[in-house]
Amino acid sequence: MIPENPNPTTADMLRDLVREIAFYGRDLAKMFAAELGEKSRSLGMLGTLAGAAAVLLLFSFGLLTVALVGAIAYGLASWRWALFIVGVGWGILGLLLLLPVAHALRHGLLNFGHTSRRIREDSEYVKRNLAA
Repeated sequence: MIPENPNPTTADMLRDLVREIAFYGRDLAKMFAAELGEKSRSLGMLGTLAGAAAVLLLFSFGLLTVALVGAIAYGLASWRWALFIVGVGWGILGLLLLLPVAHALRHGLLNFGHTSRRIREDSEYVKRNLAA
């Protein structure tokens, strides 16, 4: 522990502030590394399972799409119309899935009001104290 200086200079105070910030950042990094180490095995297993599930679901989607096109083509006797109908159907479904995303973006999902307010308050505080 460094003994307290009764009359610290500005340079001493800045040096102490930088040292404290560095210690804080180092402690946060150590805590994050420890948590990541604890969870890395289960995260790896979950990632592997999610990847395998995504591959199987993609193949399933493709095979079911081909089967749907085949069924429609059998009824219409035209592969072109069957592909068009299935393509339009998937397109409409995709657009319907995007509606909640568009709604959330339109209503301020990416508007970080709390952070903006905090930055504004902090900058006003610094301006007031530097002006004094």
